[in-house]
Amino acid sequence: MGFPAYPRNWARREGDPRAKYVGPSGQSSFPRLLRSSEKRDRWYSTPESWLRGKIRDDNIDKNLWRVHDKLYNLKPFIPHHPGGFEWLKMTQGMDITELVENTHVVAVDKVEAILETYYVKDAPHPRNSPYTFEEHGFYKTLKKNIRPVMKQNGTGPTWGIRLMQDFLVTTVFLLCWLGVTCDSSMIILLAGIALGMSTTTAHNFLHIRDNWRKYYFDLSLSSHYEWRIEHVFSHHVFPNTALDVEILWLHPFLEFLSNRKKSQTQRFKPKIYFHLVYALGFHFVHIFRIVSVFKGEQKLRVENLLPWVELLYFLQYTNGGFMLGYWYWCLLHMVCSYWVTATGLNAAHHHPICFHDGDEPRPNPDYGLCVLDATCVKIEDYSRNLFQIMTTFGDHNLHHLFPAICISKIHHIKPIVEETVKEFNEQLIYLTQGQLHTGMLDQLARNRPHSFQYDLEQRQKTQEQAVWTSKKTL
Repeated sequence: MGFPAYPRNWARREGDPRAKYVGPSGQSSFPRLLRSSEKRDRWYSTPESWLRGKIRDDNIDKNLWRVHDKLYNLKPFIPHHPGGFEWLKMTQGMDITELVENTHVVAVDKVEAILETYYVKDAPHPRNSPYTFEEHGFYKTLKKNIRPVMKQNGTGPTWGIRLMQDFLVTTVFLLCWLGVTCDSSMIILLAGIALGMSTTTAHNFLHIRDNWRKYYFDLSLSSHYEWRIEHVFSHHVFPNTALDVEILWLHPFLEFLSNRKKSQTQRFKPKIYFHLVYALGFHFVHIFRIVSVFKGEQKLRVENLLPWVELLYFLQYTNGGFMLGYWYWCLLHMVCSYWVTATGLNAAHHHPICFHDGDEPRPNPDYGLCVLDATCVKIEDYSRNLFQIMTTFGDHNLHHLFPAICISKIHHIKPIVEETVKEFNEQLIYLTQGQLHTGMLDQLARNRPHSFQYDLEQRQKTQEQAVWTSKKTL
């Protein structure tokens, strides 16, 4: 394969066929994407601090909401929002363009009519986002293509996935009780795996219309409220960019972006300590929340007390005393954290082929195509059942395109996405789970951004690989 062409804004380095991209900003590949100062360069930070920074950077009237280039006063509509009032309350003063587009798939005309009712004025300045939503572009076309299918099948959860979620939570409680009764760390470890699976599945329920199963997520040391900020508002809107808080919160231990200065430890030592990061990630989130509450930077929510109720149970009923009870609680949440973090970081995003901020962006940054640039298709997902998909962040590229479609219904759009990608002469990235794991380590070591042309050529290779690998998997 020949070397890719080098645009003017590339400075070739001897011996490096990919060269080095000299982007328009030291902060981001996208000149219009501002990095919130609330999240980086602090020894602790929380999703709420990121949200405050995002609202400041969007720079609109804090009583209004921005969608594309118009401002709306949605306060009167908050109690009537079909998805639940919390979504609008959390985003007041923010640009919610991407959230409106990727959430409302079926009743698009109704959404536009509602927005028109609450229109206030045009926005005075460009959006703090690089993404486009052209009427005949990829993402808008894809939304039109899937609309009849989703009208027919609905976007909400099936009874099957509800029962699976409830079964997992019941299993956690039973295993915790059995582990305490039998004084068995092994049973508590199994409870941690079940809690990790349950938390991963509950992530699906915090994306969709408000429902009580979102609180299952709070049985972990994380929080459904905080994940709606860091995962829905940040990661899903700006995947693998300087505004993706799920990349930033692991700094300085794991540095995924290629335009950051990386020490030798950050580049080559994660293969030694990343297991520790996986196991203790949620514990740090919990500690940061406590610090933030005590400093008055955020309020304690009632559901934040659920892990403490679990701790009291272990301390009260473990026969081996206080320290053993505390160990059981720590073990439960270390295993849960390991499951969620390991499956999440290896679900779709962190392979060098995937776009990471610092790489050369596509010339026309259509939102849907940029999402696919940062997300791969995991080949094994073609042969996995719903339980496997929902407990491992499966079908991740589809989920990123339309996060408010329940994972139990997302398979309906798979052939439509593949056909629309072909229609626009684009390519998906096909990788195996093993390639994603080793690729994550390669991405951590990478400190030379890629050209867009180079990434396209690498994707073509994955197309050929997917043909024979998927046959073996199926």
